[in-house]
Amino acid sequence: MHKYKLIDLFSGVGGITQGFHWAGFKTVIANEYDPSIAESYKVNFPKTKMIIGDIRDLDFSNIMSDNNIKPGEIDVIAGGPPCQGFSMANRKRIEGDERNLLFLEFVRAVRVFQPKCFLIENVMGMTAEKVAIKSKDKNVIDSMTEYFDNLGYHISFKKFKSEEHGVPQMRRRVIVIGTRLKHKFDDLTHFRVGNLKKEFLSKEEIGKVKDLQHTLFDEALDGSLKHPITVWEAISDLPQFEDGDGEEIMDYISSPNNTYQEIMRNGSEVVTNHISTPHSKEVIKRMKLVKQGQNFKNLPKELQTKSIHSGAYGRLSSDYMSPTITTRFDTPSTGRVTHPYSNRTITVREAARLQSFPDTFKFIGNRTSQGKQVGNAVPPLVAKAIGEMFVRDFL
Repeated sequence: MHKYKLIDLFSGVGGITQGFHWAGFKTVIANEYDPSIAESYKVNFPKTKMIIGDIRDLDFSNIMSDNNIKPGEIDVIAGGPPCQGFSMANRKRIEGDERNLLFLEFVRAVRVFQPKCFLIENVMGMTAEKVAIKSKDKNVIDSMTEYFDNLGYHISFKKFKSEEHGVPQMRRRVIVIGTRLKHKFDDLTHFRVGNLKKEFLSKEEIGKVKDLQHTLFDEALDGSLKHPITVWEAISDLPQFEDGDGEEIMDYISSPNNTYQEIMRNGSEVVTNHISTPHSKEVIKRMKLVKQGQNFKNLPKELQTKSIHSGAYGRLSSDYMSPTITTRFDTPSTGRVTHPYSNRTITVREAARLQSFPDTFKFIGNRTSQGKQVGNAVPPLVAKAIGEMFVRDFL
């Protein structure tokens, strides 16, 4: 039974919603700007009130009234507003920066709904270069803190590693956690991740976090993760085929081979969204010459490309995690997205598996939209861990 209430802003297809549902939440309201992505959300969460449109056009007071919501009744408001232009700016510059208007809409939602807690995801870009510069203007940390202090909320930061939560992918994010109860942060000296202790990030530490999304594949594990879920452990039960093949509905080729596959297949009888993107003969020629763990740099010089992506034409390693899944996982020039054994890029379903979406989750719309739905989502298993953290430590 869902005990806690969530509002999911900038929801995308619903990675946060899915994970928070697993953690015992009910999503009361969701908002997504892109109609095609919002339609996929509605297919998967028909009981949630989805409001399609620009968040800047929403009247939150009317939404509260229409849905019989009282101030303070929502447990968590979650979302990933863009913060690219937020750093090294004073209040006037923040309010005048087009990129930050959506962040200010998140602030407005918190002001109106007065949730017990809130979550801001996807702020990995707050790097040392942006924060450490000497300036009379406030940096991103102080500016964000001031905004929420004025609303009576205290915030802290936490770095999340997806692979620590059972996701077969190296995907890093920093989340902002807000609560009205400052003592919640004072009482907690660490987050619990299994038997591991992970401390909050201080203002100084947050400035040292760098966005290494495209180079994480080569990063050595720090020893705290004994057995990460590998690519092949995640997708080996899905039908295998070559370039341009696959069908919208297919049968599994085996019973679940491990616990991860059992979790992903719970409630699912067939494989969907498992169609390969067709590629040119030249592209396939390159793919055939690239072995697991290699990329375009391992090709003969006459076949190498001038791609700006260091992992272009990279083939996934079956016995290792995937690098960060992006929105263009069907395009070999964008990174390490070639199937470990077949000469094709991964399908929507394979990408969804690497993102920890269950097989019952449906992705609708054209190929570009589905790529955005999967690649931009918070991995549901990560969202589940965050939701459980809120229940355990903040609610």
